[in-house]
Amino acid sequence: MRLYQAYGPKQDFNRLIPIVIKACIKNKKFPCSHGNQLRDFLYIDDVVDAILKTLKSKKARGQIINIGTGEPKKIKKIIEYIKNNLKGGYPQFGKIKLRKDEILELYPNIKKAEKTINWRPKILFKKGLKSTIKFYNEQAI
Repeated sequence: MRLYQAYGPKQDFNRLIPIVIKACIKNKKFPCSHGNQLRDFLYIDDVVDAILKTLKSKKARGQIINIGTGEPKKIKKIIEYIKNNLKGGYPQFGKIKLRKDEILELYPNIKKAEKTINWRPKILFKKGLKSTIKFYNEQAI
């Protein structure tokens, strides 16, 4: 399985979504890139579902299967959505420079997952993100 940007409650604070949520909850400035990269984020419940289906599928043995939504999101839009939802935080767009080898568009084609393990993600991004924001907000970080 090739997983793309899993996210959700209890994720370590060294990943984009928890970093942004924490900064916005605390109403702090935080550095980020310009945010023009496209990434695919998959809610943890969908990741678990894909893993279970892969383990049960004989057709999946020996295969490389992309697990994601297949629908990329612009990093800047995600940051702005979290900021607006939490009504706080000050993203400093452009403070973090992209790596020389940074891939600007990184998202999977999930047709093989659909065909091989009969899997598609079920959790819409905004629903998963709201659940994740709620979790961290309730933790009083």
